[in-house]
Amino acid sequence: MSAKKSVKPSRVVQDTKGSNYELGNELSRGGQGIVYFTQYPQVLIKGFTNKDPQVRERWRQHIAWLVRQDLAGLKIARPLVPLAEPRCGYVMELMDGLESLQNLLESYVAAGEDAGKDYLQQGGLRRRVRILCQLARTLNQLHARGMLYGDLSPSNIFVSDDPAYAETWLIDCDNISLESYSGLSLHTADYGAPEVVRGDALLSSLTDVWSFAVIAYQLLTHNHPFKGELVSDGDPEEEDAALRGERPWICDAQDDANECFVNLPIQLLEHSGLPALFARCFEQGLERPAERPGMAEWLVALTEIDERMIECEHCAGATLVAQSLDSLDEASCFFCDKPLDDTAVLFEEFISLPKDAEDNDTGKAFATGRKIWLQQGKSVELKRLMPTFSYDRWPTDHIAIEYTEQGLSITPLADASLHLARGATVKLLERRQGLRANLRGQHAEHYTLHVGELAEPHVFWQFGW
Repeated sequence: MSAKKSVKPSRVVQDTKGSNYELGNELSRGGQGIVYFTQYPQVLIKGFTNKDPQVRERWRQHIAWLVRQDLAGLKIARPLVPLAEPRCGYVMELMDGLESLQNLLESYVAAGEDAGKDYLQQGGLRRRVRILCQLARTLNQLHARGMLYGDLSPSNIFVSDDPAYAETWLIDCDNISLESYSGLSLHTADYGAPEVVRGDALLSSLTDVWSFAVIAYQLLTHNHPFKGELVSDGDPEEEDAALRGERPWICDAQDDANECFVNLPIQLLEHSGLPALFARCFEQGLERPAERPGMAEWLVALTEIDERMIECEHCAGATLVAQSLDSLDEASCFFCDKPLDDTAVLFEEFISLPKDAEDNDTGKAFATGRKIWLQQGKSVELKRLMPTFSYDRWPTDHIAIEYTEQGLSITPLADASLHLARGATVKLLERRQGLRANLRGQHAEHYTLHVGELAEPHVFWQFGW
């Protein structure tokens, strides 16, 4: 989104606080209205286009309710102030430098034979996963407050227009409502849950989950999960039937009639929890919406993918490394099949249960299954356990790790006790600690970073150097 969009001074609207806005070019257009640029770079106007007086009044009351809700901290371009009558609409803010997610999907289709190259140029797997992480976090926060988003589609998801970034916001929030008071059944073609498409149910957090899953699968593989060979080679009625939930999805374990053989396969994600989540959503959740994975589950799976990817030095594509691999000696890039960067450092998370003097216990350590790869030239913040409750806030940062040509730099970020150990040697870290590059490989023993008091249950990270 550019701050230099032209405006038409003759089209002026006023909000209920007396501020004036000049309507410029359209940003987006939907079933309920149009979003316009204004003379202010980060200020937009949503205008409601329905002319029915009763419908307009209900919509105006709903927007007034939305303005009063606590949506602070969520990446949502929420209504800030209604427009003054006779106008029907509201003012909202959206950071500059964003574009519709629909543009990203359409650019891939337009690329044709260069679609694979375009996939990487548009940020590859890592950027797409980070976009979905932010979207999942926002929806999870919304659901935790007892609200639903409603009509979720790529056209109302806005992401950074620079492929190097993955900033993600929701706009067009008219359909946000409380679960218990939702009377809406609006949906965008291709993204509505089957029960909504059939007219059997209203919008809910479970329909949000369905729309998110469709968008996630489409963004990662550039295939719609229900538009396989059966649909693409069939009559238009086949597509309608598929969107009503009357046909199998393209990776259905029990029915391969609608398989898909184009674009990127699900094997792109095979070393993650996502295939199982997609199967639960599109198979068990097809007829039983309550079986669909909640947004927290999607966020856990997506975050784990982000932490276990290695970027290829040959094609710049990001490959998801199998959880079972502790070494990259035999790993290759998914996109170009070249060997992956074997200088990356693996950090593995454990829970330590110290010995019990009364029971003469020697103490135990349990791997959580969480692994993070760090490549030279990059940095990571190691956090004390991945939160699996509501994800409303990130946990307190504890350790910053930077990997440079000189070696590893370890910096404590919080008040928690932090110890670096190797063998019997244990050192309390109160400030930055470096491990020089020329020391790598000289010790067979792993290093461990302990977060918390050593004599109490705590988390530690193990890595080789």
